[in-house]
Amino acid sequence: MIKASLEAKSFRIWVFCICVFILGVLVCLPFLGLLTEDILYSALPGLDLGLRLSGGGLPSWLTENFNFIVSLTVIGLFVCLAAVTVTLAVTLVLYSQRKRAAGVLKRTGYSQEYFDLIERKRRRLSRSPLAPTNDLCAVSEYIDGRRYESAFEILRNINVDDFDIRDATVYYSLYAYCFILTGDLKNARFALELGEPFVEKQKGSTDADFVRALLMYAEHDFEGAKRGFRSVIDGKNHRLRVWSGMYLALIHLRQHDKDKARKLAVKLSSMKKTPRQSEDMLKLLKKIEQAYTLEAEEAAQAAREEFVGTGV
Repeated sequence: MIKASLEAKSFRIWVFCICVFILGVLVCLPFLGLLTEDILYSALPGLDLGLRLSGGGLPSWLTENFNFIVSLTVIGLFVCLAAVTVTLAVTLVLYSQRKRAAGVLKRTGYSQEYFDLIERKRRRLSRSPLAPTNDLCAVSEYIDGRRYESAFEILRNINVDDFDIRDATVYYSLYAYCFILTGDLKNARFALELGEPFVEKQKGSTDADFVRALLMYAEHDFEGAKRGFRSVIDGKNHRLRVWSGMYLALIHLRQHDKDKARKLAVKLSSMKKTPRQSEDMLKLLKKIEQAYTLEAEEAAQAAREEFVGTGV
């Protein structure tokens, strides 16, 4: 689900513009003669603070209008405070919606109730400039929930022309990611090729690097996949760092290097994970445990054979 701070961004800009407009009007009206002390204090008598300013060397316009200037300043501060309050209130509402969805996900997993909240958010933002970005977030959730058909349906209906360079890169990376997870490696490679011009314009993309490494993993190019996953682990995308670490640990297990897999699993255990990553992490730990159990059994068998061979 799209971040509350990002969703509230357009609202913040809108409120900021209104605030600047009101303050501009507040400054201009006295100069145009449309707002005087009599008009202001008759409408808002509480603003008449009765302040006076005296002192040599001060401009006459300041000493004569000091009380009026302070009153206008109070109005300006009130407008700014109101703008900040409204913005914070809207952001908190959006944050609570996101927190509720996270609570449902934690309580019920990738259930229909959770995806109903995802779809409700999509409908609410369907006419917003944020709709494409939110759709990509929804696709990511559907992939984690292993609802690949729903993910493909959203991807097919998104208007790519609405994307900026970064969103276009994420779009083709998600398309390729979904193809890989459903076993369609040819279309995965095709999606990565379509996204390559956007990756070049963006001067690199962690999303594309991860999917490219995953494609090499699916094609059993484990050395290339290791290099790709390591570059993602060194990046800043926390979610993809976790996935890359888990796949890298699987490669170590495939190559019978369980000690490296164990060390990597220990490192991953302290990192924050999505529910899907937590579930798959348990599977990884079980595979590592099985590898050590098998090694112990083989060592025990070898010891027994050696014992029998001595004739004791």
